[in-house]
Amino acid sequence: MRADDSLQNAFKDTKEIRRIRLKEWFSGRTIPEEEKSYISQLINGKASFGEKAARRLEHDYGMPIGYLDLMRESSIPPKSEWGTVAAWDSNTALSEDEVEVPFLRDIEFACGDGRIQDDDYNGFKLRFSKSTLRKVGANTDGSGVLCFPVTGDSMEPMIPDGTTVAVDTNNKRIVDGKIYAIAQEGGGNDKLKRIKQLYRKPGGIVVIHSFNRDADEEAYESELEIIGRVFWYSVLI
Repeated sequence: MRADDSLQNAFKDTKEIRRIRLKEWFSGRTIPEEEKSYISQLINGKASFGEKAARRLEHDYGMPIGYLDLMRESSIPPKSEWGTVAAWDSNTALSEDEVEVPFLRDIEFACGDGRIQDDDYNGFKLRFSKSTLRKVGANTDGSGVLCFPVTGDSMEPMIPDGTTVAVDTNNKRIVDGKIYAIAQEGGGNDKLKRIKQLYRKPGGIVVIHSFNRDADEEAYESELEIIGRVFWYSVLI
Protein backbone atom coordinates (compact mmCIF):
# COMPACT_ATOMS: atom_id res chain seq x y z
CA MET A 1 0.00 0.00 0.00
CA ARG A 2 1.31 3.45 -0.86
CA ALA A 3 1.91 5.98 1.95
CA ASP A 4 -0.78 8.35 0.65
CA ASP A 5 -3.27 5.46 0.51
CA SER A 6 -2.45 4.57 4.12
CA LEU A 7 -3.02 8.14 5.29
CA GLN A 8 -6.29 8.34 3.38
CA ASN A 9 -7.52 5.11 4.98
CA ALA A 10 -6.50 6.33 8.44
CA PHE A 11 -8.51 9.52 7.86
CA LYS A 12 -11.55 7.48 6.85
CA ASP A 13 -11.17 5.36 10.00
CA THR A 14 -10.96 8.49 12.18
CA LYS A 15 -14.21 9.80 10.72
CA GLU A 16 -15.89 6.44 11.35
CA ILE A 17 -14.74 6.50 14.99
CA ARG A 18 -16.16 10.03 15.34
CA ARG A 19 -19.53 8.87 14.03
CA ILE A 20 -19.61 5.98 16.51
CA ARG A 21 -18.59 8.18 19.44
CA LEU A 22 -21.07 10.92 18.54
CA LYS A 23 -23.88 8.38 18.39
CA GLU A 24 -22.82 7.02 21.80
CA TRP A 25 -22.74 10.53 23.29
CA PHE A 26 -26.26 11.39 22.25
CA SER A 27 -27.69 8.02 23.25
CA GLY A 28 -30.10 9.01 26.02
CA ARG A 29 -29.36 12.73 25.58
CA THR A 30 -31.57 15.32 23.94
CA ILE A 31 -30.24 16.85 20.73
CA PRO A 32 -31.12 20.54 20.34
CA GLU A 33 -33.76 21.03 17.66
CA GLU A 34 -31.55 23.33 15.59
CA GLU A 35 -28.80 20.68 15.40
CA LYS A 36 -30.88 17.53 14.90
CA SER A 37 -30.55 17.43 11.14
CA TYR A 38 -26.83 18.22 11.15
CA ILE A 39 -25.93 15.70 13.86
CA SER A 40 -28.04 13.05 12.14
CA GLN A 41 -26.12 13.66 8.91
CA LEU A 42 -22.80 13.36 10.76
CA ILE A 43 -23.79 10.07 12.38
CA ASN A 44 -25.09 8.65 9.10
CA GLY A 45 -22.01 9.71 7.14
CA LYS A 46 -23.88 12.21 4.97
CA ALA A 47 -21.93 15.24 6.24
CA SER A 48 -18.19 15.83 6.43
CA PHE A 49 -16.84 15.07 9.92
CA GLY A 50 -13.50 16.85 9.94
CA GLU A 51 -11.26 18.13 12.73
CA LYS A 52 -13.01 21.50 13.04
CA ALA A 53 -16.48 19.93 13.36
CA ALA A 54 -15.27 17.41 15.96
CA ARG A 55 -13.61 20.01 18.18
CA ARG A 56 -16.63 22.35 17.91
CA LEU A 57 -19.05 19.62 19.01
CA GLU A 58 -16.79 18.64 21.92
CA HIS A 59 -16.69 22.26 23.07
CA ASP A 60 -20.39 23.00 22.62
CA TYR A 61 -21.67 19.83 24.29
CA GLY A 62 -19.22 19.55 27.17
CA MET A 63 -17.27 16.55 25.90
CA PRO A 64 -13.63 16.14 26.98
CA ILE A 65 -11.20 17.36 24.33
CA GLY A 66 -10.42 14.48 21.99
CA TYR A 67 -13.46 12.46 23.11
CA LEU A 68 -14.73 11.91 19.57
CA ASP A 69 -11.40 10.57 18.29
CA LEU A 70 -10.71 7.85 20.84
CA MET A 71 -12.21 4.40 20.65
CA ARG A 72 -13.72 3.01 23.82
CA GLU A 73 -14.60 -0.55 24.68
CA SER A 74 -18.36 -0.98 24.38
CA SER A 75 -19.95 -3.03 27.15
CA ILE A 76 -23.11 -3.63 25.13
CA PRO A 77 -22.76 -4.47 21.42
CA PRO A 78 -25.39 -3.47 18.85
CA LYS A 79 -28.53 -5.62 18.97
CA SER A 80 -27.69 -7.01 15.54
CA GLU A 81 -24.58 -8.58 17.05
CA TRP A 82 -26.30 -10.22 20.04
CA GLY A 83 -25.90 -13.97 20.26
CA THR A 84 -24.89 -16.67 22.69
CA VAL A 85 -22.43 -15.80 25.43
CA ALA A 86 -19.00 -17.34 24.88
CA ALA A 87 -17.03 -17.81 28.09
CA TRP A 88 -13.23 -17.88 27.81
CA ASP A 89 -10.12 -17.91 29.93
CA SER A 90 -6.38 -18.16 29.32
CA ASN A 91 -6.83 -21.72 28.04
CA THR A 92 -9.44 -20.78 25.45
CA ALA A 93 -8.13 -20.92 21.89
CA LEU A 94 -8.03 -17.69 19.92
CA SER A 95 -10.62 -17.23 17.22
CA GLU A 96 -9.46 -16.45 13.68
CA ASP A 97 -10.17 -12.74 14.25
CA GLU A 98 -8.39 -12.46 17.61
CA VAL A 99 -4.86 -11.73 18.77
CA GLU A 100 -3.38 -11.38 22.25
CA VAL A 101 -1.29 -8.39 23.37
CA PRO A 102 0.71 -7.89 26.59
CA PHE A 103 -1.00 -6.34 29.63
CA LEU A 104 1.60 -4.66 31.86
CA ARG A 105 1.25 -3.67 35.50
CA ASP A 106 2.30 -0.08 34.83
CA ILE A 107 3.31 2.33 32.08
CA GLU A 108 6.79 2.49 33.63
CA PHE A 109 7.55 -0.91 32.12
CA ALA A 110 6.54 -0.02 28.55
CA CYS A 111 9.29 0.62 26.00
CA GLY A 112 8.96 2.79 22.92
CA ASP A 113 10.04 0.01 20.59
CA GLY A 114 7.31 -2.31 21.86
CA ARG A 115 9.62 -4.30 24.12
CA ILE A 116 8.65 -5.29 27.65
CA GLN A 117 10.90 -5.11 30.69
CA ASP A 118 11.29 -8.61 32.13
CA ASP A 119 10.94 -7.51 35.77
CA ASP A 120 7.32 -6.50 35.15
CA TYR A 121 5.84 -8.77 32.57
CA ASN A 122 3.93 -11.66 34.14
CA GLY A 123 2.31 -13.15 31.07
CA PHE A 124 -1.03 -11.35 31.39
CA LYS A 125 -2.65 -10.59 28.04
CA LEU A 126 -5.71 -8.88 26.60
CA ARG A 127 -7.50 -9.95 23.44
CA PHE A 128 -8.28 -7.68 20.52
CA SER A 129 -10.07 -8.40 17.29
CA LYS A 130 -7.96 -7.98 14.18
CA SER A 131 -10.69 -5.78 12.73
CA THR A 132 -10.30 -3.33 15.64
CA LEU A 133 -6.54 -3.15 15.15
CA ARG A 134 -6.99 -2.75 11.40
CA LYS A 135 -9.45 0.11 11.95
CA VAL A 136 -6.92 2.14 13.95
CA GLY A 137 -3.98 1.31 11.68
CA ALA A 138 -2.17 -1.00 14.14
CA ASN A 139 -0.56 -4.27 13.10
CA THR A 140 -3.25 -6.93 12.90
CA ASP A 141 -0.93 -9.52 14.45
CA GLY A 142 -0.80 -7.37 17.60
CA SER A 143 2.91 -6.63 17.36
CA GLY A 144 3.78 -3.25 18.84
CA VAL A 145 0.57 -3.02 20.90
CA LEU A 146 0.86 -2.75 24.70
CA CYS A 147 -1.81 -2.35 27.39
CA PHE A 148 -1.49 -1.06 30.94
CA PRO A 149 -3.54 0.77 33.61
CA VAL A 150 -3.43 4.56 33.94
CA THR A 151 -2.39 5.95 37.32
CA GLY A 152 -3.48 9.36 38.59
CA ASP A 153 -6.25 11.85 37.84
CA SER A 154 -4.57 14.20 35.36
CA MET A 155 -6.66 12.89 32.45
CA GLU A 156 -10.01 12.79 34.25
CA PRO A 157 -12.90 12.82 33.52
CA MET A 158 -12.21 11.14 30.18
CA ILE A 159 -9.56 8.70 31.40
CA PRO A 160 -9.96 8.13 35.16
CA ASP A 161 -7.42 6.54 37.48
CA GLY A 162 -7.30 2.79 36.86
CA THR A 163 -8.44 2.95 33.23
CA THR A 164 -6.83 0.37 30.96
CA VAL A 165 -5.40 1.84 27.76
CA ALA A 166 -3.97 0.29 24.61
CA VAL A 167 -1.00 1.93 22.90
CA ASP A 168 0.33 1.39 19.39
CA THR A 169 4.10 1.79 19.78
CA ASN A 170 4.49 1.79 15.99
CA ASN A 171 2.50 5.04 15.73
CA LYS A 172 4.62 7.93 17.00
CA ARG A 173 3.58 10.71 14.62
CA ILE A 174 2.14 13.61 16.62
CA VAL A 175 -1.32 14.65 15.46
CA ASP A 176 -2.78 17.63 17.31
CA GLY A 177 -5.32 16.64 19.95
CA LYS A 178 -4.48 12.93 19.99
CA ILE A 179 -3.44 11.11 23.17
CA TYR A 180 -0.02 9.52 23.59
CA ALA A 181 2.13 7.63 26.04
CA ILE A 182 5.26 9.75 26.44
CA ALA A 183 8.56 9.62 28.31
CA GLN A 184 10.70 12.52 29.52
CA GLU A 185 13.85 12.87 31.57
CA GLY A 186 12.67 13.07 35.17
CA GLY A 187 15.71 14.54 36.85
CA GLY A 188 17.17 11.17 37.80
CA ASN A 189 18.22 7.98 36.08
CA ASP A 190 14.63 7.04 35.29
CA LYS A 191 12.35 8.60 32.70
CA LEU A 192 8.96 10.03 33.62
CA LYS A 193 6.29 8.17 31.65
CA ARG A 194 2.77 9.54 31.32
CA ILE A 195 -0.42 9.60 29.23
CA LYS A 196 -1.03 13.07 27.78
CA GLN A 197 -2.74 14.94 24.97
CA LEU A 198 -0.27 16.60 22.61
CA TYR A 199 -0.26 19.64 20.34
CA ARG A 200 2.55 20.95 18.17
CA LYS A 201 3.72 24.57 18.04
CA PRO A 202 6.17 26.33 15.73
CA GLY A 203 9.83 25.97 16.61
CA GLY A 204 9.70 22.27 17.38
CA ILE A 205 7.73 22.78 20.60
CA VAL A 206 5.12 20.33 21.87
CA VAL A 207 2.33 21.34 24.26
CA ILE A 208 1.63 18.62 26.86
CA HIS A 209 -2.00 18.89 27.96
CA SER A 210 -3.88 17.30 30.87
CA PHE A 211 -7.69 17.06 30.87
CA ASN A 212 -8.00 18.32 34.44
CA ARG A 213 -6.97 21.79 35.57
CA ASP A 214 -3.22 21.18 35.61
CA ALA A 215 -1.38 23.86 33.66
CA ASP A 216 -0.12 22.90 30.21
CA GLU A 217 3.56 22.09 29.88
CA GLU A 218 5.85 22.63 26.92
CA ALA A 219 8.85 20.66 25.73
CA TYR A 220 11.01 20.51 22.65
CA GLU A 221 10.00 17.62 20.43
CA SER A 222 13.63 16.47 20.35
CA GLU A 223 13.53 16.03 24.14
CA LEU A 224 10.29 14.07 24.15
CA GLU A 225 10.10 10.32 23.57
CA ILE A 226 6.83 9.17 22.05
CA ILE A 227 6.18 5.64 23.30
CA GLY A 228 3.07 5.37 21.14
CA ARG A 229 -0.43 6.61 20.46
CA VAL A 230 -3.35 5.62 22.68
CA PHE A 231 -6.14 4.21 20.50
CA TRP A 232 -8.41 2.38 22.97
CA TYR A 233 -9.43 2.52 26.61
CA SER A 234 -11.72 0.66 28.98
CA VAL A 235 -12.97 1.82 32.37
CA LEU A 236 -15.39 0.46 34.95
CA ILE A 237 -18.19 2.84 35.94
